[in-house]
Amino acid sequence: MKKLLSLLLFFFFVRTLSAQDFEGAKKINGTSLYFKIIGKGDPIVIIHGGPGMNHSYLMPHLKDLSKKYRLVFYDQRASGKSATPSPDSISLKFFTDDLEAIRKDLGVEKLNLLSHSWGALPAVAYGIQYPDKVNKMILCNPTPLSREFDKEMLENQKKKASGKDSTDRSIIIGSKGFRSGEPDAYKKLLILTFRHSFYDPKNYSKLQLDLPANYRAASQALMTGLGKEMEGYNFIEGVKTFSFPVLILHGAADAIPLGASTLAQSKMQKASLQVFNKSGHFIFIDQPGRFNSAVNSFLSNR
Repeated sequence: MKKLLSLLLFFFFVRTLSAQDFEGAKKINGTSLYFKIIGKGDPIVIIHGGPGMNHSYLMPHLKDLSKKYRLVFYDQRASGKSATPSPDSISLKFFTDDLEAIRKDLGVEKLNLLSHSWGALPAVAYGIQYPDKVNKMILCNPTPLSREFDKEMLENQKKKASGKDSTDRSIIIGSKGFRSGEPDAYKKLLILTFRHSFYDPKNYSKLQLDLPANYRAASQALMTGLGKEMEGYNFIEGVKTFSFPVLILHGAADAIPLGASTLAQSKMQKASLQVFNKSGHFIFIDQPGRFNSAVNSFLSNR
């Protein structure tokens, strides 16, 4: 009886400990990944965009979801505060295996995934490789699942560009800080690329991003590791096998063509598409109320 009681107390302690907020590094799939975990309830693994961004731009705008869910933010390998392995350890296969290792670390049978922008690619790759390990998937402003929309996307970006953008970019690139690899200079350049990514231009000031001191070296490792793979990826056929529910959220003012999200939705068995007419590439900043409502409704629907 005493042994059984001790065992029950042990499991209670572990369960309580795992429900606590956490911030720090964990050894995951042979590398060190940085986590920020907040909230209680069913976990949602948040997959940031990039490649090369990190969880910092998402956390302030998604944290309201922690009232109902346990949000698992993490920096992908060679991003943010996570370690930068050698380029031969950087590929979509490694990204998907990282997610599988995170699932095991969380101790859950299936994952809820919420990805933004480029994060849709590791999310979809995970769904293809581990279809029985996904509960539900949310693709917010997803990067097209193939390269066929590249030209249209580039044209949309050019339509919004201005002479001031070119001038500001030249000033940053020509600065001493940029040449010496200072993260603040790279941050300015990265943030500048999103100047026209909002339905309401005033929301641009709400986009915050922290970059690590080794950002330039980490970015080079990412580009070397992912470069060839990103030249001709195509997940359109692969997503036909998805039997789990998928929610695609698309901002009408995004440079990413609506046709890319429509095509992705049409290929999946249980996918729904919601278009946010007053949003650009950052729906959770342009229309946070509707975004939270859509996510909560989708995840709570059994």
